[in-house]
Amino acid sequence: MPLKHRCIGIFTASLDDEYQSTLWHALEQEAKKRNLGTISFIGSRLGSPIASEASSNLAYHMAGSQNVDGLIIIASSLATFFTTVDLNKFFAPWSDLPRVSIGMRMQGMSDITVEGEEGIASLVEHLIRVHHRSQFAILKGPETHEESIRRLSACKEVLKANAIEIDEDMIRPGTFTDVAGRDAVRYLVDNHLPFDSLICLNDWMAQGALEELSALGIRVPDEVSVIGFDGLDPSRYTLPPLTTVVQPLYEMGVMAIDVLDRIMAGGQEEHITLACTAVIRESCGCNPHVSYTPGLHELPSYATAQERNAVQDLLRLMRLGDYHQMIFRLNRALDATASESGSMHRWNEYLSVIEYKSNVESDLSAKTQAMLMGAARALVGDKIGRFQAAKRVAVECSFDSLRKVSAMLSGTFELEQLMVNLKQSLHLFGIHEGYLVRFLGRSQQVQLMMTVQDLDKSEAFNSAFAALEILPPVLGKQWKQHRWVLLPLVYMDEPLGYLLVPFGMVMPALYDVLQEQVSSTLKGSLLLTQIRKHEKNLEEQVKLRTQDLLSEIRRRTELEQEVMEISTKTMERIGQDLHDDLCQYLLGISLLASSARQRLNHKEGPIAEELESISKHLNEAITKIKTISRGLMPLDLEPSSFQKRLEALVADSLRYAEVEIDVNVDPAFHIQDANRELNLFRIVQEALTNAIKHSHASHIEISSSKSENKQGESMLCLTVSDDGTGLPKKLQKRGLGLRIMRNRAVMADAELSIQSSEEGTIVSVQLKETHV
Repeated sequence: MPLKHRCIGIFTASLDDEYQSTLWHALEQEAKKRNLGTISFIGSRLGSPIASEASSNLAYHMAGSQNVDGLIIIASSLATFFTTVDLNKFFAPWSDLPRVSIGMRMQGMSDITVEGEEGIASLVEHLIRVHHRSQFAILKGPETHEESIRRLSACKEVLKANAIEIDEDMIRPGTFTDVAGRDAVRYLVDNHLPFDSLICLNDWMAQGALEELSALGIRVPDEVSVIGFDGLDPSRYTLPPLTTVVQPLYEMGVMAIDVLDRIMAGGQEEHITLACTAVIRESCGCNPHVSYTPGLHELPSYATAQERNAVQDLLRLMRLGDYHQMIFRLNRALDATASESGSMHRWNEYLSVIEYKSNVESDLSAKTQAMLMGAARALVGDKIGRFQAAKRVAVECSFDSLRKVSAMLSGTFELEQLMVNLKQSLHLFGIHEGYLVRFLGRSQQVQLMMTVQDLDKSEAFNSAFAALEILPPVLGKQWKQHRWVLLPLVYMDEPLGYLLVPFGMVMPALYDVLQEQVSSTLKGSLLLTQIRKHEKNLEEQVKLRTQDLLSEIRRRTELEQEVMEISTKTMERIGQDLHDDLCQYLLGISLLASSARQRLNHKEGPIAEELESISKHLNEAITKIKTISRGLMPLDLEPSSFQKRLEALVADSLRYAEVEIDVNVDPAFHIQDANRELNLFRIVQEALTNAIKHSHASHIEISSSKSENKQGESMLCLTVSDDGTGLPKKLQKRGLGLRIMRNRAVMADAELSIQSSEEGTIVSVQLKETHV
């Protein structure tokens, strides 16, 4: 059964400083030697108040047992704003994974730490004893940073032991950045606080302090001595070169991989502490010196197995006096060190060991040995110079590529064009494989947007998958065999996605620049896509609204025509009623009056019966006039209640039809708005007419009720139901009266429901109850 290919995760805050990039480079090189896959989750400082930094920490939460078999945490770079307690709590969710912490002791995991207090203490002692400094200022790190606290304590103890007091105002807060160094120097000078020594608890702050002192015209080391801590490679090239404490960063990275490899294989938790070395350069006040240690007898512990083998070969060639083979072998050894760690300066110390052992073991003359060692040291110096020049050229080429990439991406707004330009940009950086993945909202679901290489599995783009899978499951797990850098893409506090690219850029800091550039461009493209989507939706809504308006215009036109038709028919009905009914009554009254006049003229006897009949017919004519006028008159001209009006309407209807009509309307039923009440009354009036005229009902009921809708609002309902044969189909489709009823319901802000079948018709009007 084949062994499972293991993959480890690396947590680091960023790659834009030498401390983290040196550790990271060592981790990646050692992982490659051991055939381990890696994913570097590039987040930021934990607990950062900067929104973009805080949101980029989503990278850490993407690590889990689904994608890695162990974790290496560069804790010292994450702890700027966190205490050890905070860090322990933050990393608790990963307790099921083997873990190694670098730089800090963490609960429940192995760790690789350094003992730096002795080194910084020796440098402070050096300033006092050798350079006779007595006015000290200290630039410390973050308040809660464990390493900073220990280094500061060591400094104070040495000062106290030498009877040197230091005011608390001379101990300035710092953030381990060059900006903090500049700010501290400016504060001391602006406040006229005298100092002849500045102790910086890391190299970056020391470099910033050197730059600010130079800008202010304060000479280092003539007026002020400056020392640092970490031993970063740039500290060799400051003006003047920085006296500092060197941490064995490369060895820490190699050791962390070694420990994690053992734990993943079933080993136990380990705690390893490495020693630091104080290195004297010119910023403290010492003279320039050669960069090797004469009289060194044994190789330092940080020498690699490959370097030890090379030293043995060189010793053998030295004994033989073989100049050409020795120079050839040294050249190959220097190239190997350059590609592995870049720490070529080590070879000055290795040559010191070779020189010592050659003096003891070789029979060569002192002149020959001196010639061979001189050539070897010259080669080392030349190779270091060329290595630094090659790095500088590579950096310039990288920045040239970066300018091209920025130009390509900054002018990109279309999402599709962004994918094309991003591929070309990554090719400029020598990256020919990679994946762009987008978060789907705020969920833990993601979707593949782009691959740098051509992908023959198109289905990988079509479906969402869990973020902890890193890549679509359809692509398999082969990608875990390689070394990757996961860059979270964020905009302010908004997570957008992540870019997964291979390890290997000449300048690790370019990963951070690429992350920022892609994040901002992706946000702009997504925003443009969203705007265009909104525009499309707006266009569709405008189109629909325009159609609604056109429909409304047509409906209003039809309604006007209907109103004219109703008006005409109403006038015809009123005219017919006046002609067929009221005029007949008035004609009869006229005939009776003529008869009575003739009898009076001829004195044919009493006319009381004729006068009584005339009076009766006049009353009936008045009633008919009231009936006709009631149908035309607005309700608010009548003081009666709504129920009374309905009863009057029923009474009028009974004059023309033999039908039973029940009115079961609550006497308190009342609508505050007179227009709404008028429209409701007309709906009931039309429904009553339809029930009598078209449904041929024998029983009709007008009722009211109250209920609550889903929102808990009180609703009023008027219902006209009958037992007739239903409304004719033609009338239901195009009936003028039904259309008028619906229009009146809209004007009354009510809902109209008409249910008609062979068993009868139910007309319901429902509206919200209003209160004054």
